[in-house]
Amino acid sequence: MRQILTTHKFERRLAIFIKRYPEHRDKVRIRMKAIATDPFKSFLNTHKLSGQLDDCWSSSVTHGFRIIFELIKGKIRFINIGSHDEVY
Repeated sequence: MRQILTTHKFERRLAIFIKRYPEHRDKVRIRMKAIATDPFKSFLNTHKLSGQLDDCWSSSVTHGFRIIFELIKGKIRFINIGSHDEVY
């Protein structure tokens, strides 16, 4: 498992996300753990981003929600979480 890092922005967005969608709390935890283990598992739907986020990757929490993260030398840094429109 890769070391997990977060940003201050991610911590705030995660708290807001869990408060707004408490039914997704366990799913987010499972997805974050899966990303740290193997970010390219097929059920994660991981894909490379472009533009301002070209160093980042996106993974699905549910059909409408995404987690944005960076891969840094064996580490995962979570950047943002939210709906498609909120994170992009």
